[in-house]
Amino acid sequence: MKFYRALTVIVASAASLAAVAEEPNINPGMWETTSTVTIQSEQFPIPPRTDTSSECVTAEKIAEGQAFLEDNDDCEFSEKDMRADGMDYTMTCKSPDGGSVTMNASMKFDGDSMTGTIDGDIESPMGVMNMNVEMSGTRTGDC
Repeated sequence: MKFYRALTVIVASAASLAAVAEEPNINPGMWETTSTVTIQSEQFPIPPRTDTSSECVTAEKIAEGQAFLEDNDDCEFSEKDMRADGMDYTMTCKSPDGGSVTMNASMKFDGDSMTGTIDGDIESPMGVMNMNVEMSGTRTGDC
Protein backbone atom coordinates (compact mmCIF):
# COMPACT_ATOMS: atom_id res chain seq x y z
CA MET A 1 0.00 0.00 0.00
CA LYS A 2 2.80 2.46 0.93
CA PHE A 3 4.62 1.61 -2.29
CA TYR A 4 1.51 2.36 -4.40
CA ARG A 5 0.96 5.70 -2.65
CA ALA A 6 4.55 6.76 -3.29
CA LEU A 7 4.33 5.59 -6.89
CA THR A 8 1.02 7.41 -7.41
CA VAL A 9 2.56 10.66 -6.14
CA ILE A 10 5.55 10.20 -8.45
CA VAL A 11 3.38 9.40 -11.48
CA ALA A 12 0.91 12.21 -10.77
CA SER A 13 3.75 14.65 -10.28
CA ALA A 14 5.70 13.56 -13.29
CA ALA A 15 5.00 16.30 -15.78
CA SER A 16 4.53 19.26 -13.49
CA LEU A 17 7.95 20.68 -14.31
CA ALA A 18 7.45 20.56 -18.08
CA ALA A 19 7.87 23.80 -19.96
CA VAL A 20 4.80 24.60 -22.00
CA ALA A 21 5.52 25.33 -25.66
CA GLU A 22 1.81 25.45 -26.59
CA GLU A 23 -1.18 25.64 -24.31
CA PRO A 24 -2.63 22.12 -24.04
CA ASN A 25 -6.11 21.46 -25.47
CA ILE A 26 -7.70 20.96 -22.04
CA ASN A 27 -10.93 22.75 -21.09
CA PRO A 28 -11.01 24.15 -17.54
CA GLY A 29 -13.50 22.61 -15.11
CA MET A 30 -14.05 19.59 -12.88
CA TRP A 31 -12.22 16.53 -14.17
CA GLU A 32 -12.46 12.90 -13.14
CA THR A 33 -9.27 10.96 -13.83
CA THR A 34 -8.65 7.24 -13.55
CA SER A 35 -5.29 5.49 -13.59
CA THR A 36 -4.52 1.79 -13.49
CA VAL A 37 -1.01 0.83 -12.37
CA THR A 38 0.29 -2.60 -13.33
CA ILE A 39 3.65 -3.71 -11.93
CA GLN A 40 5.40 -6.87 -13.03
CA SER A 41 7.88 -8.42 -10.64
CA GLU A 42 9.71 -11.72 -10.99
CA GLN A 43 9.94 -12.18 -7.22
CA PHE A 44 6.26 -11.86 -6.30
CA PRO A 45 2.93 -10.95 -7.92
CA ILE A 46 1.55 -7.44 -7.48
CA PRO A 47 -2.12 -7.02 -8.44
CA PRO A 48 -3.07 -4.07 -10.67
CA ARG A 49 -4.44 -1.05 -8.82
CA THR A 50 -6.97 1.45 -10.15
CA ASP A 51 -7.50 4.87 -8.58
CA THR A 52 -10.05 7.53 -9.53
CA SER A 53 -9.98 11.14 -8.40
CA SER A 54 -11.71 14.44 -9.16
CA GLU A 55 -10.17 17.88 -9.23
CA CYS A 56 -10.84 21.40 -10.42
CA VAL A 57 -8.51 22.09 -13.34
CA THR A 58 -8.15 25.85 -13.69
CA ALA A 59 -7.14 27.90 -16.73
CA GLU A 60 -4.03 28.92 -14.76
CA LYS A 61 -2.96 25.30 -14.19
CA ILE A 62 -3.48 24.55 -17.88
CA ALA A 63 -1.47 27.60 -19.00
CA GLU A 64 1.38 26.58 -16.65
CA GLY A 65 1.36 22.97 -17.93
CA GLN A 66 0.27 21.65 -14.52
CA ALA A 67 -3.20 20.26 -15.27
CA PHE A 68 -3.63 16.86 -13.53
CA LEU A 69 -0.17 17.25 -11.95
CA GLU A 70 1.52 18.09 -8.67
CA ASP A 71 5.03 19.40 -8.08
CA ASN A 72 7.62 16.81 -7.11
CA ASP A 73 11.21 17.83 -6.36
CA ASP A 74 12.36 14.21 -6.61
CA CYS A 75 11.89 14.03 -10.40
CA GLU A 76 14.18 15.09 -13.23
CA PHE A 77 13.31 15.26 -16.94
CA SER A 78 15.71 14.06 -19.61
CA GLU A 79 13.24 14.80 -22.45
CA LYS A 80 9.91 16.63 -22.68
CA ASP A 81 7.61 17.81 -25.45
CA MET A 82 4.39 19.73 -24.66
CA ARG A 83 1.97 20.33 -27.52
CA ALA A 84 -1.65 21.44 -27.86
CA ASP A 85 -2.73 17.83 -28.53
CA GLY A 86 -0.59 16.17 -25.87
CA MET A 87 2.68 15.69 -24.08
CA ASP A 88 5.54 13.18 -24.23
CA TYR A 89 8.31 12.96 -21.66
CA THR A 90 11.06 10.82 -20.18
CA MET A 91 12.04 11.34 -16.57
CA THR A 92 13.56 9.71 -13.51
CA CYS A 93 12.17 10.01 -9.98
CA LYS A 94 13.67 8.92 -6.69
CA SER A 95 11.28 7.00 -4.47
CA PRO A 96 11.06 7.27 -0.67
CA ASP A 97 12.51 3.76 -0.23
CA GLY A 98 15.80 4.76 -1.89
CA GLY A 99 15.02 3.30 -5.30
CA SER A 100 14.19 5.12 -8.51
CA VAL A 101 11.82 4.87 -11.44
CA THR A 102 12.56 5.90 -15.03
CA MET A 103 9.41 6.61 -17.02
CA ASN A 104 8.45 7.22 -20.64
CA ALA A 105 5.03 8.84 -20.97
CA SER A 106 2.68 9.86 -23.73
CA MET A 107 -0.52 11.82 -23.10
CA LYS A 108 -3.20 12.95 -25.56
CA PHE A 109 -5.51 15.92 -24.91
CA ASP A 110 -8.84 16.47 -26.69
CA GLY A 111 -10.62 19.35 -24.98
CA ASP A 112 -12.96 17.47 -22.63
CA SER A 113 -11.00 14.21 -22.45
CA MET A 114 -7.46 12.94 -22.03
CA THR A 115 -5.70 9.58 -22.26
CA GLY A 116 -2.19 8.50 -21.55
CA THR A 117 0.28 5.72 -20.93
CA ILE A 118 3.40 5.60 -18.81
CA ASP A 119 5.92 2.77 -19.02
CA GLY A 120 8.84 2.51 -16.69
CA ASP A 121 11.42 0.48 -14.87
CA ILE A 122 11.44 0.67 -11.08
CA GLU A 123 14.68 0.00 -9.22
CA SER A 124 13.69 -1.02 -5.71
CA PRO A 125 15.01 -3.10 -2.79
CA MET A 126 12.85 -5.92 -4.27
CA GLY A 127 14.74 -5.76 -7.57
CA VAL A 128 13.86 -4.21 -10.93
CA MET A 129 10.15 -4.18 -11.75
CA ASN A 130 8.32 -3.11 -14.90
CA MET A 131 5.51 -0.59 -14.49
CA ASN A 132 2.68 0.34 -16.85
CA VAL A 133 0.10 3.04 -16.15
CA GLU A 134 -3.02 3.56 -18.26
CA MET A 135 -4.69 6.93 -17.64
CA SER A 136 -7.91 8.56 -18.78
CA GLY A 137 -9.81 11.66 -17.78
CA THR A 138 -13.09 13.35 -18.59
CA ARG A 139 -14.34 16.85 -17.88
CA THR A 140 -17.49 16.45 -15.78
CA GLY A 141 -18.65 20.08 -15.51
CA ASP A 142 -17.75 23.44 -14.06
CA CYS A 143 -15.79 23.88 -10.83
